[in-house]
Amino acid sequence: MYEEECLCLLGNNHHYKKLSKDPTLEIKEEITFLNREDLDNGWITKPEATFLNQADPKTPYFYILPKIHKNKHPPPGRPIVSGIGSTLEPLSQFCDWFLQPNVKRIPTYLKDTKDVLILLNDLDFDKDQEQLITLDVESLYTNIPQEATLEVISNLLNDGTWDSITPQEFVLDLAHLALTRNFFEFNKNFYLQIQGTSMGSTFAPSLASLYMDHFEKEMVLTDDNPFFDNIKLWKRYIDDIFLIWKGTKEEAITFVTWLNALYPFLKFTSTMGF
Repeated sequence: MYEEECLCLLGNNHHYKKLSKDPTLEIKEEITFLNREDLDNGWITKPEATFLNQADPKTPYFYILPKIHKNKHPPPGRPIVSGIGSTLEPLSQFCDWFLQPNVKRIPTYLKDTKDVLILLNDLDFDKDQEQLITLDVESLYTNIPQEATLEVISNLLNDGTWDSITPQEFVLDLAHLALTRNFFEFNKNFYLQIQGTSMGSTFAPSLASLYMDHFEKEMVLTDDNPFFDNIKLWKRYIDDIFLIWKGTKEEAITFVTWLNALYPFLKFTSTMGF
């Protein structure tokens, strides 16, 4: 049953592509080439170059965790790629160091459970005219579009506030490699993830958060949104959204339907009231 669920997920041709061989050596050569140029120019240090070049990389492997909260039998699987010790994981960690400050500046950002508790404690809520709603973005990590996400990152890193000797272009090259060459093994077969990022990668939460920030600014928290005046509060922890809706429950249901019609790869489930 476990293997059947794994193969079912890996059979999604929109998300995964089967490879004919292990691409580790090819990717390692690309990383070495990038590092050599930046090291020669003094843009990264020797320790950084050593860190980025995994000496004896392990092959990432794919597994799933059951989503028991979905109340289905058998429960669907949450895809995870364990990349510890792999050739791409140092790139993910390196890029995340540059991305984290941008994540923390997201206007809707919630850091952790403590942030949520503080939010709830200070909540100004009119139960007669407002609705408490939580939204969940279904399978966000595997559904964010790779090229659009890289464009979001590029715009952030080139916003004029860069103060590192390491060029933005180098970080973007590493992010491109780590995201678009994300491969793994399952049952002695190799696969490439062609959409989204993998849960298990260090910079996956940052990528998902930054892409969602872009989505919110472009589609939700803007005057162009026909429901904008109904949104009293919109806060988010990666793929979990806390919303105070000014209006009826029926109007809120219409809003969620509207959200789900915006992008085919972003789908929202909702819980209304507590």
